[in-house]
Amino acid sequence: MTSKLRVGKTYRSQLLYIVLVPAFFIGFCFLYNPFGMQEYFQAGGLGYGFHFVMLTTILMAILAITRLIFSALYKHIPFLWWHYIVWCFGEVFIFALFMALYATLFHSGEAGYFAVLSRCFSYAYLILVYPYLFLILVRIIFNKNQDLTAEPSDALLKFYDEHKRLKLSIDPAAVICIQADANYVIIRYMDAERVKEFLLRASMKSVENTVTQHGLVRCHRSYFVNPRFVKLLSRNKDGMILAELLQAEVPSIPVSKQFYKQLSELL
Repeated sequence: MTSKLRVGKTYRSQLLYIVLVPAFFIGFCFLYNPFGMQEYFQAGGLGYGFHFVMLTTILMAILAITRLIFSALYKHIPFLWWHYIVWCFGEVFIFALFMALYATLFHSGEAGYFAVLSRCFSYAYLILVYPYLFLILVRIIFNKNQDLTAEPSDALLKFYDEHKRLKLSIDPAAVICIQADANYVIIRYMDAERVKEFLLRASMKSVENTVTQHGLVRCHRSYFVNPRFVKLLSRNKDGMILAELLQAEVPSIPVSKQFYKQLSELL
């Protein structure tokens, strides 16, 4: 619950929720008639099928908006798992509010918004808990599988100078980027929530094999970058592609066109 959430940073990665959750809702309502929903909405005069289609459309619209907001925030805010679970509960809460509003306006069986609100909360949470729980478990399994197939967390990234002397051993997950600087490379890394630099007398070529084996990728002839620290890729007014990092104190990194596709696919 207190571990960091790891999902795709793009809006495209959230499309599964926008499609699967509403699809489950309408299918579950038609096939199983949970909690007597068909009889309840049949009283509206338009048939429960019409009402379920409208409610599904409302749910899809809500998720399209909330997931757009989530994907935008996730690029800037380090979400924890409990933050994400609260977010999911919030989406269902918003849907329940709109379901109650819809039932008040178009359902003649009961009058008054607050008279149907508690019933709609029961419908929304007891039905949608299944697809949300399924998708969360899939994400947890996917992340665990990534951890198992990745390099061991205790495998340190070791940097040697031009005379093959060990100068720095560091967790590869803490390395932000590496920059060429004449006969040196500048290694920027996180240390207790602070960005630090280490100047190493070595060439980019001499460290390339080591750093790429630990997850860093070349984005420019003078730069390697850790995709985990890339907030977004943007293009400036001169047409140059830049990788903006999560740490504001670290300058944006140029991205060559030949490396753009490889890096963008990792974000």
